[in-house]
Amino acid sequence: MYRPVVSTLNANSAGIINTIRDNASLAFQNAVPEVEDTTESIMAAGTQIMAFQSHMNEFVNALVNRIALVSVTSRRYSNPLAWAKKGVFENGETEEEVFVNAAQGKPYDCNGEALDMFKLYKGDVRSAFHSLNLQSYYPISINDQELRLAFMTRDGVTDLISRKVESLYSGLSYDEYIMTKYIVARLYLGGMLTPVAVTAPTDEAGQKAITKAIKSTTNKFQFYSTNYNIAGVNNFTPPENLRIMMTADFDAANDVDVLASAFNIDKVEFIGRRAMVDTFQFNENELDRLDVLLAKDKGYTRITSAENELLANILCLALDEEFFRIYDVTPDKFTEQYDAVHLRWNEFLHAWRIYSASPFANCVVVTTGAPTITSVTINGPADIDPGTAEQYTATVAGTGAFNKGVVWSVTAQPTTGTATIDNMGYLSVSADATGSITIKAVSAADSTKSNTKTVTIS
Repeated sequence: MYRPVVSTLNANSAGIINTIRDNASLAFQNAVPEVEDTTESIMAAGTQIMAFQSHMNEFVNALVNRIALVSVTSRRYSNPLAWAKKGVFENGETEEEVFVNAAQGKPYDCNGEALDMFKLYKGDVRSAFHSLNLQSYYPISINDQELRLAFMTRDGVTDLISRKVESLYSGLSYDEYIMTKYIVARLYLGGMLTPVAVTAPTDEAGQKAITKAIKSTTNKFQFYSTNYNIAGVNNFTPPENLRIMMTADFDAANDVDVLASAFNIDKVEFIGRRAMVDTFQFNENELDRLDVLLAKDKGYTRITSAENELLANILCLALDEEFFRIYDVTPDKFTEQYDAVHLRWNEFLHAWRIYSASPFANCVVVTTGAPTITSVTINGPADIDPGTAEQYTATVAGTGAFNKGVVWSVTAQPTTGTATIDNMGYLSVSADATGSITIKAVSAADSTKSNTKTVTIS
């Protein structure tokens, strides 16, 4: 759940002023005396600092850029999903995630072709690119009068930090939390995450049934499978890489020992690998913040009321810790500008982020809203010319957060020549093709739902 971390700001006003003084220019050190932990001493230092604009600028600059980074970060609201971040990405603005699928074994033949040893065996190598997709800044203003008053009391400077600078970090951490939830929401609503459908529990027996379903799935994570990742590659998740995201209500309704058993982790490890969210839904404040943050993102769409109802069905996620691809593209940076007209400093915390998810890492959603596929329809031309290609699309209908993907195939070749169709629905026919072709689209989520279309070679 998004909540503050209770901690203590160790540096007091005198300590902060002296730290700034020790790292300041010689002119500042000569003008501002070393401060004792008394109101009178702090006021005396404040008088000297406020006497010259250059000293005020140097003090505020150091206050925000040095002391805030050290002292305030321990007091800000803490993002419970911060473990999803991979750190600072220092090699440009795009990560190329490379996955090599398991190689296919071949039967040995002592009489096989000698040239087999010189063939090119490319293997199944896939890439996913995760690029800088959010550049944001967080502004505050500190005016001359606020700074002057900060020197009037023993704790005035630390209070100024708490009231002003801390709000920047709190806002940034809160937005990181919301953005991480938004990644989950869009993937789930798009039907891209594998669902583990359960019945909403009404008693202890219902809870046990959910526990059994979770345990069955996470046990299978340890074995190669194409069932639990977006790309459908053969991958597995070692137990030590398993992470759990769950709602506060789901956590409260289950005993920690039982949940640890369900995820095949001992209790101590489970607590360390568990992350709670209030809910996978979004409240109005969170939606409003997303609207502002992603205003320039052409692919952004606001979560609707109907979508929020679907998100309410999510109880928890079981995922590989490599699933989230969240990076600081550059270290967070402060910039500032003194407004001489209004006698204030405008401070800006800049944060550049990559928010993405791996298509290769395992992730399943435990949900009470089981999606269903009702039909598949193929769209595209009824005729095709020899030696050409046409693209066909499939419309998948269903209920809930269902998968809209299909698997394409050619089920009937032309009378002469050949025809192929790729996973994007591009149908290609050879130049000597005659007759007709039958193509088929099968729901990626429900193989019992499909459709065929006959295409005439004109």
